[in-house]
Amino acid sequence: MKSNSTILTKEGASTPFDPRERPDLSSLREVDLIILGSGAAGLTAALTGLLAGLQVVVLEKAPVLGGTSARSSGTVWIPDNQYMRAAGISDDRTRAATYLEKLVGARGPRQPWEVFLDTAPRMEADLAESADIRFRPMPTAADYRSEIDGAGEGWRPLEPLPFDGRKLGGYFSLLAPPIRELTVFGGMMVSRAEAGELIHFDRSPRAALKGARLTLRYLRDRISYNRGTRLVMGNGLVGRLLWQLLRRDGLIWENVTVTSLERDGDRINGVQYALGTREGMLKARRGVVLAGGGYPSSGKWRESQLPKPTPRYTPAAPHAAGSSVELGLAAGAALGPPGLDNGLWFPSSIRRRKDGSLAVYPHIVLDRAKPGCIIVDSQGQRFANEALSYHDFVRSMYVANADVPCIPAWLIGDRDFLRRYGMGIVRPRTPFLGSYRKDGYLKYGADIAGLAQAINVPADALRDTIARFNSFAARGVDEDFGRGTTVYQRANGDPRHKPNPCLGPVGSRELYAVELHPTPLGTSRGLAASPDGEVLDETGAPIPGLYVCGNDMQSCFSGEYPGAGAQIGMGMTFGWRVARHAAGKN
Repeated sequence: MKSNSTILTKEGASTPFDPRERPDLSSLREVDLIILGSGAAGLTAALTGLLAGLQVVVLEKAPVLGGTSARSSGTVWIPDNQYMRAAGISDDRTRAATYLEKLVGARGPRQPWEVFLDTAPRMEADLAESADIRFRPMPTAADYRSEIDGAGEGWRPLEPLPFDGRKLGGYFSLLAPPIRELTVFGGMMVSRAEAGELIHFDRSPRAALKGARLTLRYLRDRISYNRGTRLVMGNGLVGRLLWQLLRRDGLIWENVTVTSLERDGDRINGVQYALGTREGMLKARRGVVLAGGGYPSSGKWRESQLPKPTPRYTPAAPHAAGSSVELGLAAGAALGPPGLDNGLWFPSSIRRRKDGSLAVYPHIVLDRAKPGCIIVDSQGQRFANEALSYHDFVRSMYVANADVPCIPAWLIGDRDFLRRYGMGIVRPRTPFLGSYRKDGYLKYGADIAGLAQAINVPADALRDTIARFNSFAARGVDEDFGRGTTVYQRANGDPRHKPNPCLGPVGSRELYAVELHPTPLGTSRGLAASPDGEVLDETGAPIPGLYVCGNDMQSCFSGEYPGAGAQIGMGMTFGWRVARHAAGKN
């Protein structure tokens, strides 16, 4: 196999990689490990296999690489990580076990999350030392259910370091872009911390200077690369994993559809695939890993596995549609037991872009928890704590919808709220709102009655809801839903607002609303697996040579969402275990 050499550009970034120099896939007859899927879980399995001396091939169905991971924040949830220990936090394994025991409870078995807790810090430390896959701790990022005993007030979520996409050479153009609406200028990526700093560019010389530097680099990148090469969040994580894979002569192909798994007796020993008009077979000495990202983008799977009304939209990658799960089922695999709702959720707003595509914008932390907004149902009434985590808020939508329709719901704030915090796709301090109102993304009312008419809710009920909420805001206590009572919620509010950073009055004039839908960013019911990611059949026995990780795998948290980065943390952890098992190192 050809070894890559390093070439330095005048910017100093190494660019030795060219997908045109890959061997023809049909020329390969057998490798050690085949990975189906190029998200963080699949790339971790691939990189770990390479570090263990295996010959690895990654096959991606989509025309771009990175899956839903490339669209995500890229955060990984790793309790008891090396950064915590360096900071003197030594008891986190015990506290995290207490937290997960109470969070998961009787909804699922204990062993999977115990294995996760034992393995996740080992995985993170190993990849940091062996392959420079490094993160930055987030000391103030509290766990989502911070009211539960053992929850962390920070440090468990880790943020990927920025990565220079120019190092990927020709593979950079194959990296899936982030969600356009989560970038600046439609393509400049900034981290969550940077976004929080840059929003004050008009009042902070430091923020203005930083914004100018980032913008200048982005403009240069657009000339040469047609997009920004400074990668952060999920793009940064996937880019770094991909770079380390390429440096070790790992092979990866896009646009490959695997049509079936091959057997030698009881053992899975390869795949049948199609690449364009060509078909072929590739054998695997050590096994095949299913890492296709679950099924959030499949209407059929959403209909059969997710609650009613069936979600219509998803921010997940389009090819995360269950094809690899179906390959496992066809080979005799069993699904894990159903969970509470089998989904991992965002409340999202929807807008049609100028090119005709749909923007599915996840309302994560930038607006719902801020003072001065409410979310109401079809009767103009609040139905949940707006500052809950995105996962738990959507769960509340489904519970409340059984009594009063709240799917979709309406996020409401006045012009001052919109100026301060933005609302979905509409950024803070956006001076002109005409296009958002014209296409219906923003609903507008000069007063409460006008907004009620625009969103088709009873005006008297909406007026009463706002009056009641404003009385809570004046005292700083939400008597109905307890908004702003946990560390997590308060961290996502506005610390400058007193006494409750999540509670502020909603005005009575110049009101705006955005429609919110439940959208699965991932799925939690997947293929049943052993602690080493071996796929299990209906009898609970491993299918030799068949592995699973990421959202194709049954959630080790049984569908619960403990904190920021739990999906990617789980995916990378079991991707690491899978590859080490295939290499005989577990």
